Order: sequence, then structure tokens, then C-alpha cells
Amino acid sequence: MVCAGCSTATPVPSASEAVSVAPGASSAPLSALYGALAKLDRGTARTPVQIVQIGDSHTANDGFSGRLRELFQARFGDGGRGMLPPGVPFRLYKPAQVEVTAQGWETVGSLRSANPGPFGIAGVRQHAAGPAVMTLRSTTPAGLGRVEIEVWGRKGGGSLDVTWDGGSPSSFSTDAAVAGPLFLSVPPGPAGAGLTLRARGNGPVDVLSWSTVQSGPGVAYANLGTIGATIGVTGRWDPALVRAELARLHPALILIAFGTNEGFADTTDMAAYPALYAARVEALHDAAPQAALAIIGPPDGTRAAQGAERLCPPVGAGHTALEIPPHLGPVRAAEQAFAASHGYFYWDWSQAMGGSCSITRWALTAPPMAAADHVHLLRPGYRATAELLFDALMRGYPGIRQ
Repeated sequence: MVCAGCSTATPVPSASEAVSVAPGASSAPLSALYGALAKLDRGTARTPVQIVQIGDSHTANDGFSGRLRELFQARFGDGGRGMLPPGVPFRLYKPAQVEVTAQGWETVGSLRSANPGPFGIAGVRQHAAGPAVMTLRSTTPAGLGRVEIEVWGRKGGGSLDVTWDGGSPSSFSTDAAVAGPLFLSVPPGPAGAGLTLRARGNGPVDVLSWSTVQSGPGVAYANLGTIGATIGVTGRWDPALVRAELARLHPALILIAFGTNEGFADTTDMAAYPALYAARVEALHDAAPQAALAIIGPPDGTRAAQGAERLCPPVGAGHTALEIPPHLGPVRAAEQAFAASHGYFYWDWSQAMGGSCSITRWALTAPPMAAADHVHLLRPGYRATAELLFDALMRGYPGIRQ
């Protein structure tokens, strides 16, 4: 693509320009993360440090989180892929470090209010009324390690067979007198082996998540995103289930990355949004009070202009006039204000891209850094900004006494 005045250089600001944290932020907001990482450096950690990212499509797409996972694991060791949504939660699902297949399952998501629960932090469950199968295979030399499968127990629940490649199946029943989550821990299989989970069809089965962790120390990084979601989706998750999941994970860091869909929706009630956002984030933090919390403001975004205000500078002759959605800035400001008032780490994704209207330039680079929809980034853009966030997260770490 050629346009007058468009640059083909990668438009990534320097670290000092891109980083934005809550006013007065220091190492204190991330002390829980730093303390856990310091144990890895000292060699005193016995289990992986868990990091959990929760958000919308920017999180569901593993380009951004995948690069963060790579960076943490390169520095502190591979602790495993972490928690994953079960099966194939959406079309074109391509999680990093693993390959997943699924047949016979019904995907039930928390985004639609008409869908019944239960839902945990994965925001989705896979339901089988008859025979169904899903497989999980690692694409890394470390393999899958130990796998934990989370299912919903209930009276009359069906059975699952769990099999490592070349092995004999182990049977597990989801029948339970009292409804609630059941966790099946599967010891590591043969080197390079994949895992098959098969519902027998002798009763209903609901899989809520599966996780992979290595036996030794390192970092496990989970990305749990819901396409099209706002922060309100977390209010459809079962509080007791969320608490049970986060208690098992015991994350050192939770990253909250919502705001794009709120910002693009003209129906967002900005008078109510700050209180809603605060309530939903605090509910997640209350379920894992030991964790450091990082608020990730939404990236820059534009759309076809609907008026004369908030217009972006033209990027070349013949291009559609673009505007900043009117609620995107206020949503970002509300999230930053919340982080500042609670002493949480805040990172401004839009500023990391160069500020308002920067996505119009990112979409026109060669190769493009952002998608043509001017909402999502492409792999190079997600990876470049993930590197800036990693630098921001780690900036205070060397000062922690080890």
C-alpha cells in the first residue's frame, strides 16, 4: 500500500515515551510479583510463578500475551503454559506453545447473558451431552508437564477418559452429590506426548478449563480473553468458582485488560462506568488478595468519522476520514484514575503506540503493525507493545532485595 506521507518504519515509541503508570507508582504495586520472581532467582521456589491475564479480544489473541510469556520464561524459566480455556473456544483459536483440537463439544460462553453458567475465569465452558473428544499437545521441547483438568461436578454427571499418547486411559467421573468444581491432576506423560480427553456419553459433562505446569520453577502465563467483552462480563462468572480457581492458581500477578469495547460503544454509560469497573476489578482482586494487580488501558483505536469532532489527521488522499470513538478516552481515563486511587500499576497501551490516532499509522506500515479494522493489532504490533510492557513491569525489579 502506498500513501502520501505514510512511513514504513516501525512506529514504536521509546520505552520512556511509551510507559505510563499510575502517578507516584514505584515498585510497591508490583511487590508481590517481584517477591515471587526473586525466589526463582534465589533458587528457593518449588513451583512455578503464576501470571494471569484477563481481558477482551486483545487477550484472547495470544500475540500480546504470548510475547509476554516468552519474555518472562526466557528470563525466569519455563513454568508451563498455564491455564487455558477448554477445547476450542472460538474460531481461529491459535494459542501459543500448544495445539488444541475438539469434536463433539458445545461451546457455551459467558458473553451472552442468556447462556447459563457455571463460568469461571476462562469465561467459557465446553458441554458434552454425548460422546466428545478434545486433545492438547505441546509445541515446546518441555512438553505439557502436569495437566490439571477442571470440570463441573453434579449429580448424574458423566465420565471422562484421559489418555496420554500410547498409554492406557484413566477414568474420571463428574458425578457428585453437591454441584461444584472438581479438579483432576494428571501426572506428566511420556516426553512429547499429547493428552486426549474423551467424554463417554453416559451423562452430561462440562469442562471449565485445563492447565499445564512444569514440575520445577519458572513462570506460567495464562491468557483468558473473551472476544467482544467488556469488564461487565466478569459479573457473569460464579464468584465461588472464581475464588476456587484463583486459590489453586495463587497468581503473583493479575493483568486486567478491558476497555476497547466500552470505548467503541456509543451506549456506554460513562457516568456509571467508573463504579462498575471498580467493583468488577475489586471482586477479582478480592478472590486473589496476594496478587499484584496491573491495569492495562485499551490500545489506540479509530473508526469511520461520524461527525466533525475528534477527527484524526488525514493519512493520504482518498482515505476515509477517521475519528477517535468518543468514549475511548474517558474509559481509559477512568481506568487510570481507578489504578491511581488504589495504588495499582497502570500501563497506557495507547501511549505505548504513540497516542491518539497512532493506529492509523500502524495499519499502514510495511509490514502492517495493526489490522485494517483500526481496532486490533497484528502480530508485529502486539509483540512490540508487549516488549514495552515487559520493560515497564520489570523496571523496578532489580531494586528488590534478593
